[in-house]
Amino acid sequence: MIPCYFMGVLLLFAPGSIETAFAQEKPTGKITSTERIAKLDLTKYAEDAAKWEPEVAKLSAGNASQGGPETILCMGSSSFRLWDSISDDMAPFSVVRRAYGGAKFCDLAIHAPKLIEGLQFRAAMIFVANDIVGKEKDKSPEEVARLAKIVIDAVRKENPAAPVFLIAITPCPSRFPTWPTIAMANQSLENLCSPESKTYFVATQSKYLDAKGEPMPELFVKDMLHQNKDGYAIWSGLLKEALNKNLP
Repeated sequence: MIPCYFMGVLLLFAPGSIETAFAQEKPTGKITSTERIAKLDLTKYAEDAAKWEPEVAKLSAGNASQGGPETILCMGSSSFRLWDSISDDMAPFSVVRRAYGGAKFCDLAIHAPKLIEGLQFRAAMIFVANDIVGKEKDKSPEEVARLAKIVIDAVRKENPAAPVFLIAITPCPSRFPTWPTIAMANQSLENLCSPESKTYFVATQSKYLDAKGEPMPELFVKDMLHQNKDGYAIWSGLLKEALNKNLP
């Protein structure tokens, strides 16, 4: 069964609608609002996304009591969810997490409206890294960007004034064979961003690749996918730098 809040998302893409949440790319991959409007059918992701409904409901149940006008929303996948020291590492910024393990942009595009409904926040930071993992069902870099734009629009609908920060997918050892495609996805995400739209890209790869251009295993836990405390120390530094530079 498709949840009622998902049906609301589908209306954005119903036949005869004037616009959808994103525009079609130029050959460069950059998405602009001045080009011919394209449509993306989210129904094809609904079945896979449905498994996250209980987790989304659990997280969103705290929206009325958590967050605040100075709070930074950290939304996305397990790199946020598993960050046990996030409150200390991100200080003096106060954060609220809306993240679940295994999140992809294709399901976050569906769940984002419910996930943050009624939540107060000053800015949103989004990190999702599971749409391209080296499997047959991987999304293309362009599709990742289109889905990310829908998530951004959901954030803007809830809080039109909030700056949005898209965090680059980290070059980790376990997924490095797919890094060329992931790097293209990062470029597509960066192309979504501009100071004029208060959307900012947080690049990270230079801090996670060594002199040979390979990921540094000492920054990751045993699975070589998630960061350890040293990795999070680097990440928090980059995120706070972006916030300090771009928050009004």
